[in-house]
Amino acid sequence: MRPIILQAELTNDCNLNCKICMRRYLDREVGYMSFENFKKLPLNKFKEIAFHGWGEPLLHPQLFDMIRFAKSIGIKTSLITNATLLDKDKAEELISSGLDEIAFGIYSKKVLSKRFRNIQRFVEAKKERKAKIKIYFDITIYSENLDEIPEIIEVASFGIDAVVLHRLFNIYKVDKTVEYISEKEEKELFKKVKKAGKKAGVKVFLPKKHKIPCRIVKYCTFVTWDCKLTPCCFLSEEYLGDAFENVFEKHERFVRKMREHEICRRCIW
Repeated sequence: MRPIILQAELTNDCNLNCKICMRRYLDREVGYMSFENFKKLPLNKFKEIAFHGWGEPLLHPQLFDMIRFAKSIGIKTSLITNATLLDKDKAEELISSGLDEIAFGIYSKKVLSKRFRNIQRFVEAKKERKAKIKIYFDITIYSENLDEIPEIIEVASFGIDAVVLHRLFNIYKVDKTVEYISEKEEKELFKKVKKAGKKAGVKVFLPKKHKIPCRIVKYCTFVTWDCKLTPCCFLSEEYLGDAFENVFEKHERFVRKMREHEICRRCIW
């Protein structure tokens, strides 16, 4: 099993402290991946570099250089951001860097309202530049936003290409007040979500049933800012070794024992 996406955590630093985020649980030093170390990663062995991790990638001063470097060797690039730092200059820089996909982490109407202008400006810049970059809303499902998700999807009609829904990962119980929904509630939500997507003319990607090995580990492997290889972002403290060589062999060894892993057995993501 050979992953095709390298998820690179450029930093685990963040300007927010969202209660649904596992970042607060992690007992790791805060740092930033150097551009030199980024270039040493086996980037050309993957089809996509996803700038995803437990931090805000727009905080990294060399993000745009890293995107351009990956594009220069023919690799697809994507990132997820909370959009709070996405001013006009950064929007223009992201588009000119050649970034292929951007996802905005939105988990409530309140969050969307605070960041809407930045996202709208990015959509406008894309249209003005006639850029091909794909724009997504990335929504974490949990009990408190159950009724808001269809409304957020309908808002996406202003220029969002698709909406990605995923289940709350809360095995570590970072915030005791944050809970996932019941199986019945999930089924009802998915019905509403499909209707909202059709109404807005926006494609909606629903989470699939969790299996072992899961689709995340099948297609992705995760590298922390200090270049340690881990099976996925939810196991970002389970180091398989450095991420500079023998990446696929290290990843495969974990996959073979995945059914024995306590977190993987309990995961619904």
